[in-house]
Amino acid sequence: MLFHHLQNAWRAIRHKKLYTLINIFGLSVGLCACMMIFLVARYDLGFDRFHPDADRIYRIVGDVRFKNGFTPFLNSPFPQVSGIEHAIPGFEKQVGFHTFGRIVTIPAEKDKPARDFSSTQDIPGAWATSVILTGPSFFDIFPHQWLVGNPAVLNTPGKVVLSESAARKYFGPEAPDRYIGKTVIYEDSVLVTVAGIVRDWDGLTDLGYTSFISISTAPNSWAKNQFPTADWSSLQPHRSQAFVKLAKGVRPEQVNAALADFIRRNNPQIVPGSSNLHLYLQPLSGIHYTPYFHLTDTGDDFRQAYLPLLYALMGVAGFILLLAIINFINLSTAQSLQRMKEVGIRKVMGSSRKGLVLQFVLETFLLTTLAVIIAGLVVQPAMSLFSGYLPAGVRFTFTGGTVLFLLSIVLFTTLAAGLYPALLLSSYLPVLSLKGAVDKQGTGGAGLRKTLIVFQFTISVFFIIGSLVIGKQVRFMHNADKGFDSDAILTVNAWRAKPEKMQLLAQGVNSIAGVKQVLLQSNAPMGWAHSGATLVYRGSRSQPISVDVMMEYTGPDFIPFYGMRILAGRNILPGDSTREMVINETYSGTLGFQKPADAVGKLLYRDSIAYAVVGVVADFHQNSFHETIKPMAIWHLPQGEQSLGIKLATFHKTGGDAKRIIAEIERVWKSVFPKAPFNVGFLNESITQLYQQESNTAFLVEAATLITVCISCLGLFGLALFNVRRRGKEIGIRKVLGATVRNISVLLSRDFLRLVLLALVIASPIAWYFANAWLSDFAYRINMNAWILLEAGAAAIAVALLTVGFLALRAAREDPATILKRE
Repeated sequence: MLFHHLQNAWRAIRHKKLYTLINIFGLSVGLCACMMIFLVARYDLGFDRFHPDADRIYRIVGDVRFKNGFTPFLNSPFPQVSGIEHAIPGFEKQVGFHTFGRIVTIPAEKDKPARDFSSTQDIPGAWATSVILTGPSFFDIFPHQWLVGNPAVLNTPGKVVLSESAARKYFGPEAPDRYIGKTVIYEDSVLVTVAGIVRDWDGLTDLGYTSFISISTAPNSWAKNQFPTADWSSLQPHRSQAFVKLAKGVRPEQVNAALADFIRRNNPQIVPGSSNLHLYLQPLSGIHYTPYFHLTDTGDDFRQAYLPLLYALMGVAGFILLLAIINFINLSTAQSLQRMKEVGIRKVMGSSRKGLVLQFVLETFLLTTLAVIIAGLVVQPAMSLFSGYLPAGVRFTFTGGTVLFLLSIVLFTTLAAGLYPALLLSSYLPVLSLKGAVDKQGTGGAGLRKTLIVFQFTISVFFIIGSLVIGKQVRFMHNADKGFDSDAILTVNAWRAKPEKMQLLAQGVNSIAGVKQVLLQSNAPMGWAHSGATLVYRGSRSQPISVDVMMEYTGPDFIPFYGMRILAGRNILPGDSTREMVINETYSGTLGFQKPADAVGKLLYRDSIAYAVVGVVADFHQNSFHETIKPMAIWHLPQGEQSLGIKLATFHKTGGDAKRIIAEIERVWKSVFPKAPFNVGFLNESITQLYQQESNTAFLVEAATLITVCISCLGLFGLALFNVRRRGKEIGIRKVLGATVRNISVLLSRDFLRLVLLALVIASPIAWYFANAWLSDFAYRINMNAWILLEAGAAAIAVALLTVGFLALRAAREDPATILKRE
């Protein structure tokens, strides 16, 4: 019986080739988008879920609010709060550890020369070091399978535990016990011996460490300058992390309250002038997600996802699938007139309503299965097109989870798209069906069809407005005046390098043909990382003005190098001992000066040392457009100048010239820092990274807009085609009576255009609200105006006219005799 139903379903599908093609194409597009989003969501939601008792593991993090509103995220406690690991109750286990070293050296052996390796983690999206200084307690919280040794070996200085993959990488394939006792050198001088081997984790993780050096090694080596103790008094954000495992029955809210009380009683400050320190527990499952929408410096050197955006993508997937299902329902109910006689004959021949429902649901099942197969075939090529916007580790494979998802989609789509049309078609009475009295005008379900068309285009218009707003904001950020020149400038960073090394590097780079100028600086004007300090102005007021200020450590060439404008006074003078500063216009206003010239000659104090303000420079952006321009001071401090700005002689360099210059810069770098990794980049590209999240969002919204409009137009095309065929006799008679092509075209198009206009009216205020909410996250943004709504409305109407107008025009130009003969 089931086979008979399947045969009939296949015949019905083959009989309606065009409608079948529209349904399968719409479903395939929707399902392909859903599958891609499912793969991304499964990947990003799967990090660090495999650890035992993962729901009781937390990281201690925090933030600190400065007086200027700057609130950096702390991915670790810092020395001033050491002792919390013992003072706060409720911890079953705790561990603090430090990331360390990017150069791994394996000493020469009798048959092998010395070899150097990078310690960057070999996981997609990570650029962090895979080496940490830790103790046995790390393995209490994060258990590993031990192939040789046990956690206790990390109680002894000079010992390291390697993962199986790291041991094979450094020493070649051997039995695990053969690695024990071998020597590894980190950062040229921390010499340790292998004391244990652990198996690598199989699950997705942001904690993919492969070298575990005993933490007591640091105070007994040159690393004591960075990590002087083995307890939590050495913890510091960007270099350290602290994890705890809560005792059973202890809630994170209790620990958070205890942390707040500890801070209140001890009043620690991360830097002078900071306030509102806040420490709290972050779930292990939450460290993969950035706490901010825009890219920011979280201190974590691994790719982070933005959870609300991930949920939004899942919502978009649901909408896209819903639009595809709406198409199916619309086309199925619209064809009810054509299938009435079939239903009547089947009922007269003894078919039950249950059998008819099964018949029509099986038709939907076959269509959905075909659509899923097509979507499965094109999803990998589609992911290749989106490769720049998807996490590097996302792959389409037929795992159990993927198969279950596809089966769920088939079942859900079959029931959602097929059940209502099946119930509608099977409800016709056989006598009335055979007489053609039921739905004589083809209006059965017309109200529902119109409602669903309005819903489809409401979603489409919403996405059109969203893509217009996001695209305009992204273009605004790229094209706005940043307050400095960034063209043809390369940046090279050498963190913690000594001043004499930086001078040597600058001199070598400056001698390269094609390099116009080299600048020593602490940072480029605009980027994620900036130094900060608290400066005090004592002026004539009774109360001194203390301001948290961004600092740029550089020489007098900084301002002309970037083409900045001095509004008042002069530039700082050369010399390592001068106590002069140039401040920006915002800082001048913050100090209360009406004109920039009024700030010139005033004294600012840092740690009781006075510095004279010799000039005021025009404001320039230091961060992304999410943040306002902050007070800034430019000051010459050689030990803080650990970055090079390199201006190329000619902006319009060919690709070959740029590669040659970069290769020459690398050669000079290797002569000064032979083992340090070389990283160079164009400043414009670094600035673009500040807006990468927004650019990705713009691309994804544009893609979603294209898909939703495509699916909506497919449905509109199918309904318009059905409408033209249903009203064929009317069109023929009207043409015989003198109706023009224009009259017929307007007649067939106006009903659909009314629905699109209604969708525009519904979608506009909703999209306006959400667009304004998205823009409110930017300190500098475009203005929302009616032109955006008019553009979106014009686009929606144009798309609808092109979709419906083609069929209407073709029907209007057809010979009436041919139409009436066909009818």
